[in-house]
Amino acid sequence: MGEKYSKEDHDKCKKVAEVFQELYDVLGDTCVLDAGEFGFVYLTYYREQKSCFDRNKVYRNAEELFEALWDEWLYSEVMQPVYGTEDAEAGFEEIYRKLPDERKQEYAVRKQQFMDQAELKQE
Repeated sequence: MGEKYSKEDHDKCKKVAEVFQELYDVLGDTCVLDAGEFGFVYLTYYREQKSCFDRNKVYRNAEELFEALWDEWLYSEVMQPVYGTEDAEAGFEEIYRKLPDERKQEYAVRKQQFMDQAELKQE
C-alpha cells in the first residue's frame, strides 16, 4: 500500500477537510469523507439519477488535499457570478485574468486564512 499513513497525516487532512465545509454546503454535489487508513476521499459531481459521484480521488497529504479544495473553492467563487451568461464561455483562466488586482488580492488573503485555519504553512 506504499508509505505508512500516520495519525499525524490523518489529523492534518481532517483539519483541511473541515476548513472547507462551506465549499460542500455551497456546491451541494461535493464532499470529503474520512476513509480511515486509506486517507480522505474527495467526491465531486454527485448524480442523483445514478446515486453516485462522477469523480473521486483519495488524498493522504494535507497540502495536496488543501490545493485541490482551494482550486475548487476559487473556481466556484470566480465562476458563480457568470454562470448562465456569455461570459462563462471565456472559461476560468480568462475570467480570472480580467479580475481587478484588488479582487485577486482578496482571494490571496482568503487562501491564507484557510491555510491558517488548517494550520498549514505557505510554501
